[in-house]
Amino acid sequence: MTLIAFYLALLTRGRNEALLVIFTASIIFYAPYGISSVFLLLVALLVNFGVSNALLAMDDSNPYRRVLYGCGQGYNIASLCYFKYKIVTVLLGDNNDFLTDIAGVAIPAGISFYTFHQAAFLADAYVREKSVVEFFAGTRSLRAGFWAFCRYGAFVSFFPQLIIGPITYLHEFHPQVKSRKFISFDPLNIAVGLAFISIGMFKKVVIADNIAPTVDLVFGAAGAGAVMDPAHAWIGALSYMAQLYFDFSGYSDMALGLARMFGLRYPLNFYSPFKANGILDYYRRWNMTLTRVIARFLFTPLSIAGTRYCAVHRLSPLPTQVLSLWLPMLINFQVLSLWHGAAWTFVAFGLMQGVWSAAEAQIRGSKKYKRMCKSTSPFFRLLVERAIFFMLICLSLAMFRSESVGAAFHLYAQMFGASLDAPSAFEMREPVLMLFCAFSIIYLMPNAVELMRRYRPAMMTYENESYGFAFLRSIWRPSWGWAAFAAILTISSLHYVSRQPPFLYQGF
Repeated sequence: MTLIAFYLALLTRGRNEALLVIFTASIIFYAPYGISSVFLLLVALLVNFGVSNALLAMDDSNPYRRVLYGCGQGYNIASLCYFKYKIVTVLLGDNNDFLTDIAGVAIPAGISFYTFHQAAFLADAYVREKSVVEFFAGTRSLRAGFWAFCRYGAFVSFFPQLIIGPITYLHEFHPQVKSRKFISFDPLNIAVGLAFISIGMFKKVVIADNIAPTVDLVFGAAGAGAVMDPAHAWIGALSYMAQLYFDFSGYSDMALGLARMFGLRYPLNFYSPFKANGILDYYRRWNMTLTRVIARFLFTPLSIAGTRYCAVHRLSPLPTQVLSLWLPMLINFQVLSLWHGAAWTFVAFGLMQGVWSAAEAQIRGSKKYKRMCKSTSPFFRLLVERAIFFMLICLSLAMFRSESVGAAFHLYAQMFGASLDAPSAFEMREPVLMLFCAFSIIYLMPNAVELMRRYRPAMMTYENESYGFAFLRSIWRPSWGWAAFAAILTISSLHYVSRQPPFLYQGF
């Protein structure tokens, strides 16, 4: 119904009315998360819209312009911290167990994503980015301001990306809605969108949700301190890798598909991350739009400040490396981890990722590594790097999923053979078969964007090398054969969809 109303408004009325349909529908879809969550979203939209408009109206020489920008970003940060971490409650002394008791607190759905979304928009308004200036042009009248707010509301709250991203910049959204193509109906958009949705649903409902019981069983046992067979512990850790991969990949595909059905191409947020050859490559493939926002607001300023400080004080190479690279990376990954929530497991996960990324950057920049690259086969080097990456990402994600740091280390002990004579916890055949199928898809099949890349299904957030089989890329066509394949995936998904488990990233 929303799609029909959108195209009716677009073809008979125009862009503004069509975007109003998107904005209204998005608020309606968000309403089941609670009236208070809707109210918080609308207030955030009004604050950021008003501050952005005021920033553009003020001269750069105005001393209050920077203050206003700080207040706007302060509101974003404060609202995120309060509603996600209850920092104010902690400071008042009502909650003395900040890092362990927060899991039971209801967090407004999507607040992390739409807050970062608007923080990036506000930063663009402050530097007078071209698309933002264009967006606010001619908004001095009440009527023009209303339509501008509706366009802004559609941009931020568009329901396919509101809860779990991708985090989009206005210069990626605005040119599309201003183009002539946007005000026409293209059947290819529907075909590409439905293909993405069918693939995404299958990943989430059929693969991720059927792996989930094994994950819950093993990590629940680890949390209780139970003794496990090493094979079962490894099956649990690998199952969580696969569950998280297909859960987030499924949502990302569906978000791209829904956006494409409305004639919009969104930035790519997920691109075969387990095919990465290291942690730095991984974060150019996993939650890519969050990675670029964190890098923009945190890592890059910290690294530049550290480099300048070292240059001014003429520090030696080691402290320069620490202040310009290692420390910014540690802080970057700690914030990235705590963005998921307040728990000691996230603190430990961030420390693991930060140390790993700093060590990898140091190694890849060394002369010894560069000499090794010249003297070894690229294929052999890729295999070794991916094997190291696979082991480390498996262990770090096990920490991420565990109920506590102690439970994670207990699981590690079981994985590495602390209890070889442990009793069997579950039948292994089905979980092993599920893992075999899941990792075969991950490593042998092209991702959905590769499959349909001749139709430009998404904006490339980063340019990533593809390691899949070349003959399997770009084989999708809007044909009856692929329509039948999509129907099979959809019917398979509908068989399980009644369970309706939430997306894992919905909790972050």
